[in-house]
Parts: sequence; C-alpha cells; structure tokens
Amino acid sequence: MKNNNAMKTIFTLAISLCMLTYAWATVRTVSNAPNVAQFTTIQLAIDASADGDTVYVYGSPNPYAGFTILDKKITIIGPGWAPDKNLPLQATVNTGVTIRNSVAVGSPDGSELHGLIFTSTVDLSRSQIGSDIPVNDIHIRRCQFNNNITWGYGAAGNLFEGCFFNSNTFTFTSFLTYENFLFQNNLFYMNNTFKFFNLVNAVNIRFDHNLFYSDNNGGGGVYPFFSNCRFFTLTNNIFNQVNVGQGLSFSTFNNNLTNNLLLSGTNAVSNATPWAVNDNVDGGGNVANQNPGMADQTLVNAGTPVPTANFTIASGPANNSGSDGKDMGLLFDTTGSLNWNNSRSARIPRIYSFNVTSPTVAPGANLSITVDARKSN
Repeated sequence: MKNNNAMKTIFTLAISLCMLTYAWATVRTVSNAPNVAQFTTIQLAIDASADGDTVYVYGSPNPYAGFTILDKKITIIGPGWAPDKNLPLQATVNTGVTIRNSVAVGSPDGSELHGLIFTSTVDLSRSQIGSDIPVNDIHIRRCQFNNNITWGYGAAGNLFEGCFFNSNTFTFTSFLTYENFLFQNNLFYMNNTFKFFNLVNAVNIRFDHNLFYSDNNGGGGVYPFFSNCRFFTLTNNIFNQVNVGQGLSFSTFNNNLTNNLLLSGTNAVSNATPWAVNDNVDGGGNVANQNPGMADQTLVNAGTPVPTANFTIASGPANNSGSDGKDMGLLFDTTGSLNWNNSRSARIPRIYSFNVTSPTVAPGANLSITVDARKSN
C-alpha cells in the first residue's frame, strides 16, 4: 500500500463495510472534525437524506448537536455506548432530539437509532400543532440515555434493545394508548429519578431479559421504578434492589427474580414479590429475594453503574431459569444480536485497530499497515 494512499484506503474501507450492511440505502457520513466526512452535523445529513437513507456518525471527543427526524424514515448509526476498539470514541448528542410527524406527506415510522449517547431529552413522538399523528415502529438499539425520554402521542410497534438507561425517566400521556412495545436485553440503572410515568393504557407492553438495579438509596425502598403504569408483561428479568411492585398494577410476571437488600417498612412486600400486589399476576417461575449470582454481583449490590461489568451467571437461582430455558437477566446468546457483550458496539463492522508496521520506509517503497476489522452482530 503506498504511503500517500494509506489513509484514503482505510477511510474507503470503513465506508465500504458500512455500505455492505446497508446496501439498499444511501449512506451519508457525519463528523464534527474537519475534512473527515460528508457533513459536520447530524441535522445537515438528515436534511440531505431521502426516505430510507442511513446516516453514519463518527465517534468524536466533541459532542454533536441534537436533531429532528421529520416526515421521513431515517436510520442513524453511531459507534456504540462503549465501543470495543482502540480509540473508543463515542458519538454523544448533547441537545434535544425529536422524531415527529407533521401534517405533510411522509412519515418517520420505521426510523432507527443505533449506538448513540443522549445527554439531553429525547422526544420520540411529538406532532406538529394541530395534528395528533403518532410515530410507530421506532427501533432503538445499543444507545445510552442519560436524560429523559418522552412519548407524547400513542404509538405502536416500538423496540428498545441492548440499551443502557442511566438514571432518566420515561414519560407517557396517560389518556392515550400505547401498544406492542418490547424492552429487551437492556440495563436500567435507577436512582431517585428513574421512573416510567403514566403508561396506563398499555397493550402488549413487554419487558424481557433486562437487568434493573439501583444506587442503594431510593431505588431499593421508597421510590418505585414504575409510577401509574399497568397491563405490562414482565418475563425473565432481574430486579436487584429495585421497587417494581408499588407503582405497577394488573401486570403479569413470569420467571423474574428479585434481590432486594432493603426489605423493611411498608414497601417490603412490593419489593420482594411484586407479582403479589396491586392486582398483579404471578404467572409462575418467579423467584423472591434471592441472589442471582452474577459474576460481578458485588459491584451490582454496591449500586455502581458500570454497563461493561460482567453480568453473566454461572450458577444459582437465575441460571437457566428463564421461561425460554436461558438465564434470567441480560442475554449472552452465542449467535445473533442478543449478547450484552456485543451491545456496547454498533451492529456494523468496525476497524478495531490500525497499525503501521514498517519502522522505516525508503522513498518509493511500500508502507506496511495492519488493519484489524471486527463486528458485533
């Protein structure tokens, strides 16, 4: 590989790998570093995109401004919330994000967000004034949320998978209907502020194979994880010192485990056996107030929010005790996308390392470069 072509070739390789994954759409690139990508802001790339296009956001030491997806289906991909690579730069969005419909032709239904970190509010269904058009079929994978999420209008068919929810709130509109939501293989970390609010009219809202844990203060006792929520299905989850029974009603629990270290006062029953309070249903297979036996259980019990910790289970009451024969809590499937170890990186091939292996190069000679490319399905 010639010296003057090395960086150009590596840049082309990265884009080509991305294009192989999303070959059916135009891929536009974003970097807030100069002369690296096609656009310097995410919004400019969205504005230039057509329905079905993909925006790839490079990791950067500097945050990106927020953006709005309006009336068109867009996929936005960042490197992940903790990219498994050398120089693990993230794509952090530090101002508000909105996905919404207007009265115009077109729809953002089917849009996707991958591998981004949000430090400001994300509004996933907001209509223009004078129109109440819900946003449906939004898929959010492997993102990190450090601030609030709102879903202002009723919606259907939405997925959260492989995400890290770090002390934020979900707010819904109590008089509207939400249906077919799946929260799967996510880490929910709770302090006094993290709650699901007002998801009352719920149809097929399912939490499956998630880990919930708290900072050992309000999360384990006084403050409930759910507030004014009902009609959920909860399967194969671990609730480690998190009060999930107090604010949730008319919901079915199957093959969940609680490990609540603060079991005193009026909330002791709802902490240990949330399926036995508030007209909830014990669907079987639930385990009350036992240590799940995660590899880093001590860290989890201490309430330390480390999403890259080892949450695997070798033995104990959560081992192979899920309704699907898998471990309760986070998934570590050997094939497919449902492996928490892979959730830290986006689901596209990436350059893990790039090394120049020639100590010296004579004029006109070849430059030796070693590139390690990996993927996290």
